[in-house]
Amino acid sequence: MLHIHDLAKRYGDSAVFSQVSLTLGAGEFVALVGESGVGKSTLLNCIAGLDRADAGRIVLAGTDLATLDDDGCARLRRVHVGFVFQAFHVLPHLPVVENIALPLWLAGQPRRAGLERAEAALAAVGLQGLGGRWPAQLSGGQLQRVAIARAVVHGPQLILADEPTGNLDPATAGVVLEVLRRQVRETGATCLLVTHSVAAAALADRTLRLTPAGIVGAAP
Repeated sequence: MLHIHDLAKRYGDSAVFSQVSLTLGAGEFVALVGESGVGKSTLLNCIAGLDRADAGRIVLAGTDLATLDDDGCARLRRVHVGFVFQAFHVLPHLPVVENIALPLWLAGQPRRAGLERAEAALAAVGLQGLGGRWPAQLSGGQLQRVAIARAVVHGPQLILADEPTGNLDPATAGVVLEVLRRQVRETGATCLLVTHSVAAAALADRTLRLTPAGIVGAAP
């Protein structure tokens, strides 16, 4: 599903990481840990085609990202990738259900069909009946569940989650992580979860550690 070989990234004269190699199979739920500043979020951005690596190769859903321009990467993301961020990135000027339906509409799905799928995704994360509310009316945990619903509504093959529980208290974080894991299982997606949380990493099928010299294997 995702193959990375000898990836390297620099900013100016500073190397972020090098020799990163990774293979994720369909349906895997993998945690990625590492020290602050080692480039975990940068790696996610490279995988999604939002940033370009300086060396190496990324093949996502059978497509080598090096063969795509920015528009091509955007089209690939729209079909194959879902994002969950620490800061939610729920649009405040849209009702909850429209936030979730947005990826479907961007992909050309009719408005009514998009809303129906968004309502189903909302129910799947335990927020049935809240589609008409505004984001400001929801708690942080509810907003993160909205973000998960939006990430999976279009049936992506890969979900990239960047510290999705970083802004949540431990109890709420546990609920959100269980929702994320269940959605990954039910949709058959692959998930790469960047986290500093030991509890979050413990839910993964396997845990990998990113270092400046690459991924060194399972974290202790």
